Amino acid sequence: MDDDDVIAQLTEACQKAGSQKDWADAAGVSAAYVSDVLKRKRAPGLSILLALGLRRVTVYEPQPAAPKRRRNGGA
Repeated sequence: MDDDDVIAQLTEACQKAGSQKDWADAAGVSAAYVSDVLKRKRAPGLSILLALGLRRVTVYEPQPAAPKRRRNGGA
């Protein structure tokens, strides 16, 4: 699940609630905060994620080995 999926889930939840304000009131957050998240001005925080039944998970992956840089030792 990525940011687009979270925004889609929040949008759907707001529609089911009747409005962004109705959903925000039920979730205990401000309607302005919900609006900012939907407009991608702010990331969804813990309160919104919990209300959606989600949690944030950070994943680290190894990156491909970068070519080794040669040092100029001078001659």
